[in-house]
Amino acid sequence: MHCLFYIHGTGEEELCSGYLYKSPPATLFKSQKSWKRRFFILKNIKTFCQLEYFESEEKTKSELLGAIDLSVSLMLLRPETHTMWQWVHEHFKCSAASVLFMKVADRDYFFIGENSWEVERWFHALFNALNSRPHRLLDPKDSGGIRDISAPPESEHTDH
Repeated sequence: MHCLFYIHGTGEEELCSGYLYKSPPATLFKSQKSWKRRFFILKNIKTFCQLEYFESEEKTKSELLGAIDLSVSLMLLRPETHTMWQWVHEHFKCSAASVLFMKVADRDYFFIGENSWEVERWFHALFNALNSRPHRLLDPKDSGGIRDISAPPESEHTDH
């Protein structure tokens, strides 16, 4: 587990890194073989954040496989309400606490960690990295409703 270090002279800060299973594009979603274990690095690069992934930790210096656009419109920890949750649970035999879901500009991603604390670590790192940007997260207390997290919490209205 790696968190928060500076890459000297580049203006880059590594916020989080580690292995996760990444879901494939929707057309290959239900092919378990298409889900790949990748090494991810969440970086803060001057004015933006980037989530890069590699085949392994050893290949982080030479072989970037891709980067995920962090224009997140929805992020769920324990995505039991998602329509694909049952399939993920049945095929990977994982608990909801080990799964993170992100809806980004161009597609949806499921990430599966080794355990719940690993996924919570990623959730908090991503949440903190995105905190300065406008985005929307599912509020579990709102029966599956969506609210802008930059907005103040809804309060009960009382008549005076």
